[in-house]
Amino acid sequence: MSLPASSQGPVSESQSFRQRWTLVAQKFQEMEANPDYATSFLVSRELRACQCSRPDPWAVLRGLDEGKSVEGGTDAEWRCGFCMVQKYTQWQERVSQQCGLMLTLSSFELERLEKSDDAHGLPKRCFERARSMHKPEGGVSAKTEALQPKVHNALVERKDSHRYLRVVAGPACMVSVVGTELQFSSRDWLEIPPHLTQLRLKSTCQATVEVYKGTKAEFERVEHLSIGEDNFLRWEKK
Repeated sequence: MSLPASSQGPVSESQSFRQRWTLVAQKFQEMEANPDYATSFLVSRELRACQCSRPDPWAVLRGLDEGKSVEGGTDAEWRCGFCMVQKYTQWQERVSQQCGLMLTLSSFELERLEKSDDAHGLPKRCFERARSMHKPEGGVSAKTEALQPKVHNALVERKDSHRYLRVVAGPACMVSVVGTELQFSSRDWLEIPPHLTQLRLKSTCQATVEVYKGTKAEFERVEHLSIGEDNFLRWEKK
């Protein structure tokens, strides 16, 4: 999409105004059809460079059709829309390249990328796909099984450096450990082995999780869980 002149030959100023906004409106329609537009592009580092408020090109065109005064149809608003279209193209190119490269990264490198500015605008599906490459295939050995989180229906003998999670919510509320088949409720305890430095939880309700550590059940922290969203718990490895 190139920046058109304000007037071209015999084209009147009003016609040129409509043409420019029609081009932006058509591009916005294409962008908004992308399922990653709202969740990724609108929070991307590319879009930050526009430094303006998103215009509504369809409202401008409706105002023209109805013969009303056009609100938000200033030249600055149009240039903002034009900037968004340009940055959308740049964002698409970066997502295409980085989502492919993410498949070659280690779990540690993925975590570092997720904390960097580069992560702004990268779809969650790219991270999920990349992490799925690190899931163990085939049978799980007894040693590996012993290092995985476990759900206990009653408080078992606590172990040094292990963490224990309890959800504070109604009995119908269930919390899942993303990437596993584990679920626990207010009746259960989730045991976290010491080698794990992060955990992803998804809750069916607004809930609070209490974290305890070690054989003396030392209270460590409280985490609040949102409904249906991935909630990350992280610890520093000592």
